[in-house]
Amino acid sequence: MIILRVSYFLLFATIIVSGCGRSELIRIRILSPISETKKDYSVFEDKSLSSNVKSEELSDPKSSGGSLYLLLKSFGLGYSKISTKIEKKISKSSDSSLVIKEKTKLESNFADVVFGIGENYTLMWGAGIPVGGSLESQLNYGYSGVTDETLKSQSISGHSAFFVLGHHGFGFETLLGFRTNFLKVALEDSSSSAKTLKYAGKISYEKNGVLVTTNQVQLGIGFTF
Repeated sequence: MIILRVSYFLLFATIIVSGCGRSELIRIRILSPISETKKDYSVFEDKSLSSNVKSEELSDPKSSGGSLYLLLKSFGLGYSKISTKIEKKISKSSDSSLVIKEKTKLESNFADVVFGIGENYTLMWGAGIPVGGSLESQLNYGYSGVTDETLKSQSISGHSAFFVLGHHGFGFETLLGFRTNFLKVALEDSSSSAKTLKYAGKISYEKNGVLVTTNQVQLGIGFTF
């Protein structure tokens, strides 16, 4: 449903702007994330303790990677590779003993379709679909009878949406963008400690649909011909 809404929006926006302000330039654009929205992206949640008897330490998520686009006048294609690192630790408030510590690295590759308008001041927007990627979580447990482990993804699906503002001068462009990635991750957790704890009511996650949404502010540079 979300993908259909994004597709309808892109189609509608393209029809509206096709009659005005179309770019006549060929552009090559490179963007890279400079910051990630500060929120809890952790995949595994603790259910064994109430909020008043546990403490959480969440490191700011960090994203890296980049996007490359080729625009022929107002239409273009691109490729994006985004890597996001997540760290979270949950401890008991009473004695600071470990409950669970998660270190997750999410790699996602997207094939992007973009549209752009304007000459000196430009607006580019588009959407992407995953064409590869992986999720890997290192889990350290404070529970007895379970073993620390690394869980990996089976598959990643979803989509991405983004927009970029640009200013053209002296043969190159300065770019500012924002990108949101909606990802659904299937985990390989057969006979794992995570699976044991899940069915014991200790931690929670959805094996066939862990949902992760990341948001990046991007800066970049472009060249026009």
